[in-house]
Formats: sequence, C-alpha cells, structure tokens
Amino acid sequence: MNIEQVEIIKQYLSIETNYAVIINGQYGVGKTHFYKNYLSPKIKEVSLAKDYRKKFTPIHISLFGFKSLDEIQTAIFVELYPILRHKGLKLAAGIGKSLIRGIAQIKGAGDIDDYIGDISQDADDWLKYDELVICFDDLDRKSESLDLRDVFGFINSLVENQGAKIIIIANEEQLIKDENYSSSLREKVIGVSIQFEPDVESVFKQIIDTRYSSSSKSFYAFLEINSSRIVEIIQVNQNNFRNLIFFLEHFRTIYYPLENEFQVDKDFNLLKEEKLQSVLDFTIAITIEYKLGLINSTNFKEVKELGQVSFSNFDFSLLLKNNKKDEKEEKTPTYIETFRNKYFTNKKYYFFKSVFDYVTGTKSFCIKTLKSELMEYFIVKDGEIPEQEIILNDLSYLGCLNLSDESYKRLTSKMLEFVDDGKYQLRQYATVFHYATRFNNILGYNFKNLKRRFKNGIKNGISNYTYNYDLGFHMSVSSDTEFIDDVIEIIKYCVEINDSLQKVNKETELKELFDLFQNDYDSFIEKVSERDNELRYSPFWLEFNLKKVVKTIGQLENEKIWKLGHYFKNRYHVHIYEKIFPEKDFVIKLREEINKPTRKRKVKSLKNASLNYLTQTLSECENNFPK
Repeated sequence: MNIEQVEIIKQYLSIETNYAVIINGQYGVGKTHFYKNYLSPKIKEVSLAKDYRKKFTPIHISLFGFKSLDEIQTAIFVELYPILRHKGLKLAAGIGKSLIRGIAQIKGAGDIDDYIGDISQDADDWLKYDELVICFDDLDRKSESLDLRDVFGFINSLVENQGAKIIIIANEEQLIKDENYSSSLREKVIGVSIQFEPDVESVFKQIIDTRYSSSSKSFYAFLEINSSRIVEIIQVNQNNFRNLIFFLEHFRTIYYPLENEFQVDKDFNLLKEEKLQSVLDFTIAITIEYKLGLINSTNFKEVKELGQVSFSNFDFSLLLKNNKKDEKEEKTPTYIETFRNKYFTNKKYYFFKSVFDYVTGTKSFCIKTLKSELMEYFIVKDGEIPEQEIILNDLSYLGCLNLSDESYKRLTSKMLEFVDDGKYQLRQYATVFHYATRFNNILGYNFKNLKRRFKNGIKNGISNYTYNYDLGFHMSVSSDTEFIDDVIEIIKYCVEINDSLQKVNKETELKELFDLFQNDYDSFIEKVSERDNELRYSPFWLEFNLKKVVKTIGQLENEKIWKLGHYFKNRYHVHIYEKIFPEKDFVIKLREEINKPTRKRKVKSLKNASLNYLTQTLSECENNFPK
C-alpha cells in the first residue's frame, strides 16, 4: 500500500479546505484500484473535525463518457440513495438543492422533498456535503460534449460553498490536451496534486491473490515463482496493470493445456522449466505490445524474424571492429529493436506462432501446435537431450562468448562432425552454418569446402527428416546476417531436400487418411474437421479413388451418411476457401456416382433416404462454388 499517499489524503481531510486533491498517473497504473481497495477504507476511519462522533462517507463516481452535469448529479444521488435508506437520513438543504436536477432524472425516485431535510428535523439526521468525500474518477475520459470548465465550476462550488472534500483521479497528460483546460482553471480548483506511484510488487501480489489463489492454484504458484520476472516487465511498461491482467488471462488459457501435456508425456516433460519460461517470456511481450496497439498481424514478419537471432550479428560486430560509432551515425531505433531491448536483452528469444495468432485474434489457441513448436526448439530423443543439441546450445548467443578460444574451436569442430552424420534437423542447418562462420569467420574455414561438407552431411541425414510444410518460416534470414549469400545457399539446399520429402510424405499421409475413412469413420471426420488442421484448406478429396469413396459410403451406417452430409455442408459453405475450389469437380462426380439410376437406388428405404440427403446436400454445395 502507498502509505505516504494515504497520509496526504488523511491530512487533507483533517483540516478546513476549499480545494480539491488530484491523484495523477498514467492509464492502467492502478489509481482506481488504489482508491477502492486502500484509500476508501482508510477514509471511512477518519472522523470529522467538527464532530468526532461522525466518520467521512466516501463515494466514487466514474465520469467516463458523461455528457452533462445532470448526469454527474444523478450519479452522486445514485451513490447516496442506499446510504440514505440504510441510515434513515435526509440530505441537508444545500446538498439537496445542488442535486435537484439529478434526482429529477431518476424515474420512480419519488418526490424530491422526500430526500431533503427541513428545520423541524434534528440536524444529526441530515447528510451534509462536508461529511462526504466524493471521488471523481476518469475526468480525462468524459465526453467531449461536457465542457471541462463546467465540471471544474461544479467541483469548485462543492468545495467552496458546501465544504465537500473532493478527490479527482485523472491522467493530467491527457487533461492538458483539452482545449478548455488551463493552468488558471486548475489552480482555482486543485490545491494538492499527488503523483501516483504504485507499489508494483504489492499490487501484482494482490491481483493474483484475488484472481487465482483459490480457483487456479497451480497457475497461482507458477506466477508467484516468476513474480520478479513479470513485475520487471510491468515496470518497463509504465506500470500498466490493465495490460498485466490482459496478459494473465491469456496466459492462463495457455498454461493449463501446456501443464497437462507435461503431465501425460514424459519425454515432453524434459526441460519443462525452460519450455515454460520461453512461453512466458514470449506471451507477456506479445500481449502487452498488442494491448498497447504497437503490434498486430501487420508487423508479424518483423516479430517473427527477431527469432532468427542466431543468423544476425546485431551489436556483436562491435566486438570485432574495436571502434566507436560516430555520434552522427546514431539512428532512431526501429520498433523491433525497441521490442528486443525491452523484453529480450538477456533472454533467448523463441517465436511461437500459435501464441502470436491467439493473442492477436487470428486463431483460437491450439495446444497441439504449441507443443509441436516447443518440440522443434527443445529436441528430446529417447528420453534424453541429444549431444548435438547440447553443443548447439553451448555455442548459442550469449553463452559462446564465455568460452575459451580452445573450447570454442573444439565445440565447433564437434558440431561439424554431427553435420557430417546429418544429425541436425533441416531447420537447424542455417544456424549451424552461421555458428561455424560468425565473427567474420573467426575459425578461418574455406567456404567452398565448408558448403560442400554441409550439403553432403544434409544429404546423409535424409532418413532422419520428415517433411515440414512450414520450413520456410523457420529458416527465414535477417538482412544483416554475416555471409548472407552463403547462408541462403544452405537454406535453399535444405528446402530442396524438404521438397523431395513432400511427395513421399503426401502419399503416405493420403494412404493413412483413406484407410481411416474406410476403417474408422468417426476418427476420420474428427481429423478432417479440426479447426487448425491443414486438411481443412487442402483439396485432398481429389486424391482419393472416386469409386472406392462411393463404395465406402455405401457401406456406412445411415447415421454416418447423414453426418458426412453435414461435414460437406460445413466444408463447402457459402464462403469456400479458395484452395479447395478444385474440389467442385469431385462434388459433382460424387453426386452423379451416388445417383446413378439403378433399380436398387429406387427402393424406398432408410439407406436410400440417407443417400438422397447426401446427394441433395452435395447439389447445394455445388452452387456455393464460384461459377
């Protein structure tokens, strides 16, 4: 709790005043949270200077979107009404008159005289303005149609004529942008300005205690362990707790499915902490930048390519040049440089497309995709981390700079022996080549011989590779890469090898898919209907033997034929994916084959009724394709 700021307010309440207090701070830093959870309870404990038997009554009014003073008056009365009813009080004449227009706005409130005290009543039964502490929040977010001068005039009448204690919560950086705001206006109304500086650690603890300590215990424990890591990021982002909450809720959606995968998959559980940390670091960076409006699907390429840190020498070139940059050459950092410096100065950067798509609203979160991405980054085989991966990690930035020259040379040589045996994944060879030649080819390799060695090794490992349709994404290269042409040559060779695997891989996948269609129909429908499955956008039906498809449909149970009709209706809806336009021919031929006029098809039966539904559905789907 901000003890000093609470004490300032308590002192303000203890003396006679004719001014308001403003609590100033950036958006999202917890000003309202501070008032409601810490300050307001303390205000209720403060006795009135004129009558120590009575305590101050705090009320909170958000002016967000307010368009008139009538709305402010109404809001004040709405806050006071429960107090009046509960304590059997009436408003003193002064306070009642100032709210007359506000009370009149409330339908069903009754006669205004019902709420205003008269001379015959004991004054102790009156509620007066000088017993109230009114907090006007979000002054900087009022409607443009409400003149700031009118608001300040209303507040001034309350503090000068009625003796009310007024606290304003606002971001003054935004207030000064109002054309009606002036220093003279401010000085007339505001006597004390409190710059709100939140206790970030305490607020973070209070937020996670309230939200997760009971309902999400595992998640809560993880947040507690990583609190210093998270608090550090919040502090470099102007202590914006709204953005923190945005991150927490999104990360919880990711955390629990990921934790479940660690529990059920022993191999995947290896390097669990490293995997969780990598996802945490990426998610908090993306969620905060997205919430700030600085990152979206349009700068996806920049954020993705930051992950190619292994290809870029960045500031490491300074280690080789022994010279200082001319001050005249200093350039304003690009967005992605600012992003990197803010979040990943001393951390390894991993890009997770599944998380990026989820946070930016491109796709729903898919744990299978994230798990696959993590397995690409953190390779485990037969329950152990392969030696070649350990060496690659030892040679990564920044760790390699801590090696002796002898160790650096020895590990690089050992890494190249693994290249000879084709032990790395296709996506890793560009990184490996860069590690061998970085720092201006510090180890003095002959590039012609080295590239030949790489290509031979890559070819030797072809039996270890599987086709990766997203290989190009993983092997993009930064424009400032050392020896970029040579790195690109290695990348192109890896892509060629990958393309050669595609045909074999596709044939195998299609065979397995059709076997599923014939022998496990329910699993087939589930597989081809998965939201993020590539099959949703691939014209795979054209690859199947049409007569075998018709025969298989004829052998299905009636209910499954109807379900197949539903599947086709969803696949070929009004807005069909362009990539499956070629399947129009399949739809037409399938309908014609099922509808062939045989005597058997003319018999009235449940089977034929089901087939009729399927062909009718196919006919409707046909009309949804472009002409």
